Amino acid sequence: MKTAAIIAEYNPFHNGHRYQIKKTRQETGAAFFLALMSGDFVQRGAPAFADKYTRTRMALLGGADVVIELPALYALSSAEYFAQGAVSLLERLNTVDVLSFGSESGNLTLFERCARILVENQGEINRRTGPGLKGGLSFPAARAKAVAELLSMGGAHVRGEDVACKESPDTRSTPRSKSEDGSDDILSILSCPNNILGLEYCKALATANSRIRPFTLKRKGCGYHDPTLILPEDGSCALPENASSAPPEDTSRFASASALRNALSRDPAACRGFVPDEIFEQFSCLRSSSIVTEEDFSGLLHYRLLAEQDAGFSDYLDCTPALSDKIRRHLPLYTGFSSFCHLLKSRELTYTRISRVLIHILLNMKTPEAFGEDFRSRSLPAPYARLLGFKKSAAPLLSSLGKNSSIPLISKLADAKRLLPEDDLRMLRQDIYCAEVFESVRRRPGAPMRNEWKQSPIVLDDSSR
Repeated sequence: MKTAAIIAEYNPFHNGHRYQIKKTRQETGAAFFLALMSGDFVQRGAPAFADKYTRTRMALLGGADVVIELPALYALSSAEYFAQGAVSLLERLNTVDVLSFGSESGNLTLFERCARILVENQGEINRRTGPGLKGGLSFPAARAKAVAELLSMGGAHVRGEDVACKESPDTRSTPRSKSEDGSDDILSILSCPNNILGLEYCKALATANSRIRPFTLKRKGCGYHDPTLILPEDGSCALPENASSAPPEDTSRFASASALRNALSRDPAACRGFVPDEIFEQFSCLRSSSIVTEEDFSGLLHYRLLAEQDAGFSDYLDCTPALSDKIRRHLPLYTGFSSFCHLLKSRELTYTRISRVLIHILLNMKTPEAFGEDFRSRSLPAPYARLLGFKKSAAPLLSSLGKNSSIPLISKLADAKRLLPEDDLRMLRQDIYCAEVFESVRRRPGAPMRNEWKQSPIVLDDSSR
């Protein structure tokens, strides 16, 4: 029983995700597909557009068989820690055979060779990355510069396909090798957003000497950062009312998650044709006013910053003393979540880095004394797997998880106190707190709060298998 997994946010689920699941099944022969999904807050330091249970249902309708939650400690981390935590959880399930990820490159050999270079030369690359960071480069750009220097010294040579991607402002100034040995391809791996995350997955698998094999599909359609829906050549925004969803490989209907979130906040109907029919039916139940954004947390964040300003913010994950001081100095100018991120942004501090720190403050994500530096560096292996949803037809996969997993598979939170020691339970309580904060903003005024402790997994009756 071959099982493939994807580490995802599904924020929201779209045609590209359906394509990935379908092609992964076809090309790997996987019988089941497990999605390890971020909860109510996502890696870029923002709330998801909808709660994790709504997104779990969408993932199951879109082709996943089982959905497990990625703990907030990892889900709200930089690419390296995000990947390490996610891979450690998948590894401890002892059931997953393949880890699938999308990339701008699509060249798995290149990913694995680049991962080996980074793992085997970690000390030297870290030493060379420091000056770039001090010079104002982002971490990806500084690391790419360090690898370029290493390659120019004849350290490693990798041949591969030419890779083109839309470069961000942080990476345009990164030096590119012009040699004929393929080293320029390695540098492109270090510059594109999906490539960077896929590379971290390969690094984490290599470091763990994992039996899980990586598998990548070349990203199609819109770029990762494209903010608007790219329309077909006929200029139509959506399919005709009597049409079904676009064919699975119609890349004219592959939109970025950013573009879909922008459309959802204005008019969910505009997403028709860019997501599978089953998912659009879920979208049609949403009102534009019910889509959650970071601005919905502006008041809560301001309160937290005001309450903590005297003590400072250095105890919060990823917040340096320098950033803490900067937050305190600029607090009188606070007008909202995103505007405050822009106010704090600099060459050394990206918007995403600042947004992630502010979310850590909002969610009270400090370094627990019991965990110490292991918690701060996210080197703790995932101690549990919380089941968010499954298809009834996935009974064999659930049985395998129950028999083989080296960590508890938690379907009812009421069982967690019995299954987990206190230190592990503390991490789970952080996930619950995140969900409760999200719920306090998501729910309509006067509506009852969802009780996270009583929430059951989403179960989809799938009779088609």
